[in-house]
Amino acid sequence: MALPAYDPRQHPPQLRASDTEREAVAAHVRAAIDEGRLHLDELDDRLDAVYQARTHDELAKVIEDIVPVPPQPRPAPARSPEPGSSRKKILPAFVLGVTPFGLFGLHRHYAGQHRTGFAMMVLLLIGIGAPVVVFWWLYDLVVLALGRFEDGEGNIMRDWL
Repeated sequence: MALPAYDPRQHPPQLRASDTEREAVAAHVRAAIDEGRLHLDELDDRLDAVYQARTHDELAKVIEDIVPVPPQPRPAPARSPEPGSSRKKILPAFVLGVTPFGLFGLHRHYAGQHRTGFAMMVLLLIGIGAPVVVFWWLYDLVVLALGRFEDGEGNIMRDWL
């Protein structure tokens, strides 16, 4: 448990504490009981001392032996892509493109280019457009490998993973 937003040890000791600050220290004491840092028989004495305290120094003495647990590190925020950069990843699109499903435009559907993905599928199914689809498919694989493929919103897919 981290200390509450108010820590009496960070204030001038001779200054008077407010009711809100006393409540913050009381919450800290209760949390220490919940975590097993204090025995239940200490609760009444500590809370009496908190509510009788007048200064920050008196409040600090109530919790000076309660070691705060270091705060848990916050997870790093997800890296937002740079402007014009897609959130879609190249590797899944490349894997879908390399498989026979790539001829049906599945990699384009993944990227959000549904119309052109559907066009590849129709051209392949009617048979006459198969040579066009094969060329188109190979071109897409090269563009994907070079990291220049665009998603359905026109943003470039830059990240492999």
